[in-house]
Amino acid sequence: MRTAILCFVLALTACTLDVEPPDPTAPGFPPGENTFPDDEPAGMAQLMAAAMLQLVTSDNTFGDGPPPFTEYLIQSKFDPQAGSGEGSIASTRGLTDPQMAAIEAAISTFGPVTWIENADDGRDGLTPKTEGSVILGIGEPEFDGETALVPVSLWCGGLCGTWLTYTATLTDSGWVIDGIDGPIAIS
Repeated sequence: MRTAILCFVLALTACTLDVEPPDPTAPGFPPGENTFPDDEPAGMAQLMAAAMLQLVTSDNTFGDGPPPFTEYLIQSKFDPQAGSGEGSIASTRGLTDPQMAAIEAAISTFGPVTWIENADDGRDGLTPKTEGSVILGIGEPEFDGETALVPVSLWCGGLCGTWLTYTATLTDSGWVIDGIDGPIAIS
């Protein structure tokens, strides 16, 4: 069984796109500001909301049915660990108000939403500070024309979480999540 799992992980890793992480110090992305350059990709807030909705409803690792969480703690800054679970620096750049509004509208139908600055604000060691809560994060989307990669994270305890990256396509009706790109980390 251990060999089969290792082969599965190696196969997923081989399918990963080699995407450079965004540089939060690049021109137009000053640290700590809640703004984006004027050339922000169309529908970015809707894309981010679609990715978070997919994570909470389909890829939460709890199977079919409504999400099992009682409260949704969502990081108000980009999560450097989203996608891989291996980030090492804290993000300094916050989501914009339209992005936060779109994500909250998508998630609040399942329970109360509380915005936190980073994941450590919602956990006490390896347990959530609020029993039954989940911490959600989103990394900076990477765009290639009308397609995008969107890293996301879901953490609900020391042995409860998932990190993955979605692929998405821009259609006439907005961004659509196509599937998962690369490896999936599950705790």
